[in-house]
Amino acid sequence: MIRIFFFLFFLVSSIDAQKYPIFYERLATPLYTSTASLKKLSEIEDLNKSCTAFIVNAEQALQFAKEINASDASVAKEYLLKLRKLQKEYDHTLHLIHEQINKSINENDYEKFLQLTNCDLTGLLENRALLDASLEFYEKNKKKKKSSFLDEKAETLRLIEEYQNEFVNESVTDTFDSSKKGKKGQKVYLEAKKSANEIVISAHNNNPYSVTLSVNAEYSNLKSDKGKYSTLVLGAHSNAECIRFSTNDANPYSYTLKYSWILGSQNANHDESYVYRLPFATGSAYRVSQGFNGKTTHFGHSQYAIDFAMDIGTKIYAARDGKVAKTKSDSNTRGIGREYSKYGNFVTIEHNDGTFATYYHLKQHGAAVKVGDVVQRGDFLGYSGNTGYSSGPHLHFAVFTLDSRTKTQTLPVKFISSAGLVEDPRIGSFYQAK
Repeated sequence: MIRIFFFLFFLVSSIDAQKYPIFYERLATPLYTSTASLKKLSEIEDLNKSCTAFIVNAEQALQFAKEINASDASVAKEYLLKLRKLQKEYDHTLHLIHEQINKSINENDYEKFLQLTNCDLTGLLENRALLDASLEFYEKNKKKKKSSFLDEKAETLRLIEEYQNEFVNESVTDTFDSSKKGKKGQKVYLEAKKSANEIVISAHNNNPYSVTLSVNAEYSNLKSDKGKYSTLVLGAHSNAECIRFSTNDANPYSYTLKYSWILGSQNANHDESYVYRLPFATGSAYRVSQGFNGKTTHFGHSQYAIDFAMDIGTKIYAARDGKVAKTKSDSNTRGIGREYSKYGNFVTIEHNDGTFATYYHLKQHGAAVKVGDVVQRGDFLGYSGNTGYSSGPHLHFAVFTLDSRTKTQTLPVKFISSAGLVEDPRIGSFYQAK
């Protein structure tokens, strides 16, 4: 075991000392840089074989890349195949690491848990269920020893939740019980109608867009057709039955419904074949200042947002047909920090597949459309700006829906440009609208 450790130490040192080839850099570099962390994890018996094999193969791939002529298409293709094979090995190794993390939680082995999680590995704890379990386990044990990595993960999740309430979405919580009448002036409200042996609770959506309603019902001397928890999607300006209680008038009864609603349909199914128009004038080109998975703010629910750097007052056009769901245009405030998010001006449009697009950071009075307007692809929407949480003039564009936990989640989209299809907008690249 000691021999293997020193072999890996010198092997990893040789990898770190070399400059990585620039071709296929995006795929290759994370694989090569992971070797230092995998070297440490190779000390764990259950991971030794997989980690050792990966490090050896990474060294061989790197040596191959440094010796080839990148202009030789056939050799470059061979290198790409090696990288793809290496990526599969990495994915398998990461899967084993995640299994060990889960095992350490189940066995309450905090030291091993910290050893496994304090690693600089792409994709580590990206599975949300495992991340939640890991943070819960860490919270119970962190008095013994802290982890900067897990503290950062916890803070990131906190900011995501905070950002969600301040940014593209809207979420409201309320209660309704047997002593109340429905508040018809609210954006979403519940109403009860009683017959001989039944109480029917209906939900009403006064918003000009779809919402998802989640209900937690507490009741006594009643039977519910939905049980304690239920979820309901309501279209714009619509109503539907929420819960039906059966009652026996001979016995006193009561119920309390804690409910929350959020913009968007949990039943939305994004049309992944749809190719979006770039949201600016045909023939104009703008630079991507932050793309998918951007390190500044494009993480969590904003993972697939795109920022286009552009001067204040640049005309913005619809990337897809839809109906204007929300607008904000009264702010002239900006700053660096989450507290400024609520000051961003925007136009939000609902598409026919239930997804939404937001055009954010518009200038004051920069929205040229109003709620309820039907817009076509390429229609003028307003003017870009620099409002809200912003470090400089730009347009923030994102398509989003709700995930299985009724949380906002952005979606990867494709654009058509004058040069062809754009599936992964690169930071620093210019794209011309077609």
